[in-house]
Amino acid sequence: MTAGSTFDLHPGDVLSYSAGSTQTGPEGFRKLRDRPGLFSAALARWPDIGAALAGKLPLAINAYPAAIGFMSAGVVVDSYLSPRVLSRALQLGAAEAMPTILIGQSLFLADALREHLDAGRPVPRTLLVTSGGYTTPRTLEASLRSWLADHVDTLLFLHGYGVAEVDAGCMMARERDASGRLIFHPRADVDARVDEHGQLLLSLRGPEGERLVEDWATGDSAEASGEGFALWNHRRMHPVVEAALESWTEADWRRRTGYVRREGERVWIQLRRGAAPDPHRPDAEDELDHWEFGRRHGFAWLDKPYWR
Repeated sequence: MTAGSTFDLHPGDVLSYSAGSTQTGPEGFRKLRDRPGLFSAALARWPDIGAALAGKLPLAINAYPAAIGFMSAGVVVDSYLSPRVLSRALQLGAAEAMPTILIGQSLFLADALREHLDAGRPVPRTLLVTSGGYTTPRTLEASLRSWLADHVDTLLFLHGYGVAEVDAGCMMARERDASGRLIFHPRADVDARVDEHGQLLLSLRGPEGERLVEDWATGDSAEASGEGFALWNHRRMHPVVEAALESWTEADWRRRTGYVRREGERVWIQLRRGAAPDPHRPDAEDELDHWEFGRRHGFAWLDKPYWR
């Protein structure tokens, strides 16, 4: 620890996840810690994930805009949000017949996978797509499944939910309810409950059961659904934007990145690189060239989509 420092820093610490939207100062950094983690919790909850990886050396491709730490039981490739590096890693997994875990935010994953598939490159036959950072629209997950169906033998999806002030990957989901909302389950070291205002509260326990975080107010709405929780937040996903995204077809997602900008009831739509507006679409006038959208509204894969 540095003399005079107010931060509990030690040699070997890795600072990665940060509360960028709520804390823009240095206090927002979070350490990578040796905790159960999302993946270990998912293996314990869903045995079919472990069965898909059993007896083989897995490859984890990090396409997330933060470090994910080390994977003692497998090989990790950092893509640095480069579609070319991600594509090379997928080809490595295919060439070595390695079950592959692809980790990232879903809009970037969709764009990189579209580029990879359009180039006719191979995909590992066992693929676990793990997304986080924001909710993956139901129609996007369905499109990803459709795109990958002919290229894999086993395709699994895992969705993570984290709060920087608590921990990354606090909750996980694979199923959706009848309305398309993901049903999240907390990790074994995370306690989740809904307060009297319908807000999700999270608590984090340490290795000895001690409370590290107590009833952190996430700002997200929640309701119990079976053994899990359905989550939503209209301040992050406006109903007009949600309705638009959930109306998109697989063909729409082939042409659109998922980055949009709402102005009242109108939703401006960013097209993928090289795509042109479709005159047969009723919302064709709302489609913008990839770079024109960026010029007007800003765009970077490092930024979460502005769905408000």
